[in-house]
Amino acid sequence: MRDKERVFQAADTLVAEGATVTVTSVRERAGCSNAAATKYLREWREERAAQDEARSALPDLPATVSALLSSGMDALWRAAVEAARAEHEAAAAASDEALTAVVGEADALAARVDEADAELAQLRAVLETAREAVGTAQEERAAAERERATTHATVARLEAELADTRSALTQERAAVTAAERARAAADAARAQADGAAVGLRESLADVRTALEAARDDVTRAQHDRAAADTARAAAEAAAARLEGELAAARDALGALREQVTEAERSRAAALAGQAQAEGTAAGLREALQAVETAAVRDQPAVRD
Repeated sequence: MRDKERVFQAADTLVAEGATVTVTSVRERAGCSNAAATKYLREWREERAAQDEARSALPDLPATVSALLSSGMDALWRAAVEAARAEHEAAAAASDEALTAVVGEADALAARVDEADAELAQLRAVLETAREAVGTAQEERAAAERERATTHATVARLEAELADTRSALTQERAAVTAAERARAAADAARAQADGAAVGLRESLADVRTALEAARDDVTRAQHDRAAADTARAAAEAAAARLEGELAAARDALGALREQVTEAERSRAAALAGQAQAEGTAAGLREALQAVETAAVRDQPAVRD
């Protein structure tokens, strides 16, 4: 159904119900725009006025009036009808002027209402956009809060790892110190063993010298074979004892050298562990500084 038909039907229904026919009531009943209601309501009123005018035309004379006319009242009747018609036309003209003014005001009002509807639609669109922007801002703020919590957790984890690394570095430094002490002790033991070996060599040289002297004595004193044999046996026993002591000293010196070698290896491993721990600590410090810098940079955005 077209707007015109709906407006005409709504106006007729309002008249039948005894309600006041206005642009607003017709628009609400017909479900159309203010402009359409104003335009077609004006046409409906014009048609209704034409219908009323047609119904107000000179009616057929009743029988009684005809009788009066026959008795000379025809002129009087015509005069009365003309006067009534003139009065009706004057009233219709005034009504048309008032209707025209009202229609003009209604048109202007309808235009303003349409403009208000358009502005209201724009305001609703702006409000919806603002609501979406607020929702987006709230989501971004929640994301920033989550990122801030994640950053704090990462900082705490890195601080814990840094503390563990510092503890490991302290232990490595203690191990290096112990290795240094072990090396010093090994060096002292090696020096002591070297001194003992020198003393044993000197003693062995003295024994050999004594042995040679004894052999010379045996050669020179062959006449005292028994005494020479006894002295030789004693010298050989002393030489054997000294050879055994020299072998023991050599074994001790070898063991000390192995201890010194092991201490050198421990020190090298401790130094390598210390270097690795210091490198790890430096990397963690850089990561922690980067995280703290990111947290400080993101702090103003979170507060906003």
